[in-house]
Amino acid sequence: MATTALIPGVAGAQAQAAPASAPAPAPAVESYADLIFTGGKVVTVDSADRITDSVAVRGNRIVAVGDVAGWRGPQTRIIDLKGRTLLPGFIDAHSHVAGMANVEANHINIQVPPLRDANAIIDTLRAAAKTKPAGAWLIGQGTYNQVMPTRAQLDAAFPDNPVRLDWSAHDTIINHRAAVILGMGKDFPDPPAGSPGRYERTRDGEVAIIRDAPVTWPRSEFTYAQMKEGVRAVLDDFYLKKGVTTVSDLSPPQAYRAMMELRNEGRLPTRVRMNYLARSVTMAEQFLESGVFTGLGDDMLRVGALKMFMDGVWGTTAATYEPAWKGSGTTWVPNNMGGTSMDQPTINKIILTARERGWQVQIHANGDRAQDMVLDAFENANRLSPKPDARDRIEHFGHFLKLDPARTEKRLERLSELGVIPSPQIAFLWRLTDVNIKEPGVKFFPLRDLIDRGLQPPGGVDTVGTQNFATNPMFSIQRAVHRDTKFGRIVQKDQAISVMEAIKMFTIWSARANFMEKSLGSIEVGKLADLVVLEQDPLTTPSAKLSTIPVAMTVVDGKVAYERP
Repeated sequence: MATTALIPGVAGAQAQAAPASAPAPAPAVESYADLIFTGGKVVTVDSADRITDSVAVRGNRIVAVGDVAGWRGPQTRIIDLKGRTLLPGFIDAHSHVAGMANVEANHINIQVPPLRDANAIIDTLRAAAKTKPAGAWLIGQGTYNQVMPTRAQLDAAFPDNPVRLDWSAHDTIINHRAAVILGMGKDFPDPPAGSPGRYERTRDGEVAIIRDAPVTWPRSEFTYAQMKEGVRAVLDDFYLKKGVTTVSDLSPPQAYRAMMELRNEGRLPTRVRMNYLARSVTMAEQFLESGVFTGLGDDMLRVGALKMFMDGVWGTTAATYEPAWKGSGTTWVPNNMGGTSMDQPTINKIILTARERGWQVQIHANGDRAQDMVLDAFENANRLSPKPDARDRIEHFGHFLKLDPARTEKRLERLSELGVIPSPQIAFLWRLTDVNIKEPGVKFFPLRDLIDRGLQPPGGVDTVGTQNFATNPMFSIQRAVHRDTKFGRIVQKDQAISVMEAIKMFTIWSARANFMEKSLGSIEVGKLADLVVLEQDPLTTPSAKLSTIPVAMTVVDGKVAYERP
């Protein structure tokens, strides 16, 4: 596989964009397919939603769909689908591969369920402590809204071990020993007023819970070599084996260096779109000065968007117009309307500069106030540096849609008018508690409303350890169609979408959101041969069983990369 000059850092990075791929030529005499899939149901996801029975692949391209007889030769491998279903390879539009690799390698799984309660978490941490040196850090990975031990319980159980327990990448509880090591006592300063983050403290003023606020954690012992192998394992086990052939990733630059090395070694399991994550204005400015821009690279590794954060998460740190709901399921603070990481002039400047320097932009904005500020900045960029097909994205738009008629309708209209792509992660509907779903005046993951407006939300899982099991796109497809939580509740069934629409979220709509639709996202002649075979037909499977459909085979770049044992 060819190498690239692309450098994943920020200083002086240079690369050459790969030329556009030409359509596959018509078959010549003695020119045969390398692979033919036949005898099943081929869901093409083309513009006509055509369904056929056969596909031919030569090299890394699709050369025939439907009538493949002329492509059968003596060396052609015929794969009998035996009634199974063939789809375009799934595309995950928003993931954090390096973060997942770190959690899988170094964190203690404390998720409830399958653990029973806070006592079970403490027992799990105690068992882990026995395998570590005295006084070692105990880092537990939970999931959104789950029960956690109290600060008093953690202090009593672990007086000598620093403990850090994550609900997600946004919310963490620490014990007294950890606060002492981190220097987060009563005199530790709060984040600036108006910013998204906050610290919640004990009666003595010591930091106990950290919500989207700065922490200088001890240096990770995750070496580069371990990270590289961890990234490979995550792409293989959590994506390729789940039918995902392309991951639009959000990882640190050193992870992209590792992916380049893996690609050059022939060990990169999937295609990766490398989105550069800027956690501060300074980082964003460094990326913008680097000479890198969206589209550099090749079909296996390509530079994606510049990603920034505008606010935090719903219920605690999202920037909203109205105070957070008291029953939100997390620590309630009166009159909490969150905060933003940037003021309007700053976000305007960064997005305009990114537009001028060739970047697609993705902005994390959960709250309605933050979303309006981002739309203002996109509108400003459209006026001063027009680009008809910028495909700017708001990540998490549509997780919680506040039904504020004066503002909500206008926000949705502007989203369409500006051509901004909403990027919700429907997998998170699964974690809504019976209390969460009672929040008044909110639509939860309103995919039906977004799609009915002509919007095409891409599919992604956005896990940094919180829901690694959800990387199977069929998990999200079930949530989009059946609308069920882990507690067995059906949430706002009127927002359910069809199975075909949910499939499009993880194929052609994800391809379009990442500027890949000319080569990926559907089964059409000339496109790259990325395919997935499912053991059952999702179009006829009961909606409550969609996530149980196994992947039989994954094809990447015209080669069978995974076969189910």
